[in-house]
Amino acid sequence: MDLPDYYSEGALPFADILSSLSYALDLTSGYSSGHAQRTCLIGLRLASVVGLPQNQVNSLYHALLMKDAGCSSNSARMAEIFSADDIAVKRSMRTTNWSNTMEAMRTAASNVLPGGSPIAKLKKLIEMTSHREEISDGLTETRCDRGAQIALQIGLGEEAALVIRHLDEHWDGHGSPYHLKGDTIPILARIACLAQTMDVFFTASGVDAAYDVIMRRRGTWFDPDLVRAASRFQSDYKFWALLASDPTQMLANLEMRAALDDASEERIDAICCAFASIVDAKSPFTAEHSSRVRDYAVSIGEQMGIMGRRLTILRRAAQLHDLGKLGVPNSILDKPGKPTPEEWAVIREHPGNSYRILAGIRGFQRLAAIAGAHHERLDGRGYHRGVGAEVLDLDMRILAAADVFDALSAKRPYRDALPLESVYEIMEKDAGAALDPDCIAALKAIYPLQLPQSSAGDLMEKAA
Repeated sequence: MDLPDYYSEGALPFADILSSLSYALDLTSGYSSGHAQRTCLIGLRLASVVGLPQNQVNSLYHALLMKDAGCSSNSARMAEIFSADDIAVKRSMRTTNWSNTMEAMRTAASNVLPGGSPIAKLKKLIEMTSHREEISDGLTETRCDRGAQIALQIGLGEEAALVIRHLDEHWDGHGSPYHLKGDTIPILARIACLAQTMDVFFTASGVDAAYDVIMRRRGTWFDPDLVRAASRFQSDYKFWALLASDPTQMLANLEMRAALDDASEERIDAICCAFASIVDAKSPFTAEHSSRVRDYAVSIGEQMGIMGRRLTILRRAAQLHDLGKLGVPNSILDKPGKPTPEEWAVIREHPGNSYRILAGIRGFQRLAAIAGAHHERLDGRGYHRGVGAEVLDLDMRILAAADVFDALSAKRPYRDALPLESVYEIMEKDAGAALDPDCIAALKAIYPLQLPQSSAGDLMEKAA
């Protein structure tokens, strides 16, 4: 089988990577596609009107692209509280004024326990209402603090991390989670809060609707001076039209240092690690899944003679293979029983989402192809493309085997982790039809049956 050139080199703009990966954050946070990019552009326009110094503009740029990096960390808790689809709940919350008790109650009532009886819904609603502020602050703190940690992990700096940590504070002190008020909220966080709200309503209902909302919330949610600054570009129809049609190109055209810096190999690795942790944080049952699959894939690859740049690409593809799973609700991911046909259809979308997000990064096309193929089968009965052995090269087969190996050997909502002997027995039944026999043989050589391993944790310890 002819393989593509794994050794093509070229600088990767750091901003291109963040901009494309922000689509994954839109998936899990309940925003419409491109939200982080549009918010970034609105925020930068505000910064220009206000006259912020360039170093602050750079921090704002990075913070707005990564502002939702912590959103997956409260997904399981959100699903538990509402007994509902966490992504649908988040989407509904985006247009709600939570400072208004009646509006907040209506939104909660419309989302809690879908399909439940009226009495069950009422009990759940009363329980939520009695702990409303505690729940709100807890969910926000989990998300914002985790997002700030990720910003530091990928080298965005303290100022960008501070923006993400205080993203949901409000001018009147009734925001979350720390209830900061007025000028005690960092200026960049005030801009970010305003910009993200403007995009939510702009995308849903247009420019005038966005300005109606920020005028109504002036002095409560938002700094009045920033609302006045935003009003200066309300009539810039060219800006709003471009924002709606092609925010990616608008970002690519920016002439600023933060948008032009190239990413080092070390920084790319840090980003891959960070986004793998974002994916794995979505469900308690996927904790460390991406890092385990990475280690298994690298071990198989080395066993089969893969090295150098090609091994690097395989490692990164393994880390990011489940990126699209950020768009799968926790009500499905954490379900103790088998998915319904409708739920299964949602699950089957995630490799395609992984591929599309990664393929949008210049230089990541090969990585995207490997990651997007992790649920394909040699007999063509896999997903998302349904291609067979003639298309699935060795790297794709390795990742598929590593993913199945971890899925079987790790605990799942519907069963305990399987012993290693059972894992191999199941995989060998699929040898030649779904999985490559040589990849299974490589796994058995690395983790032989006589090792006393009975859990994913034991396997991971041996793989380290």
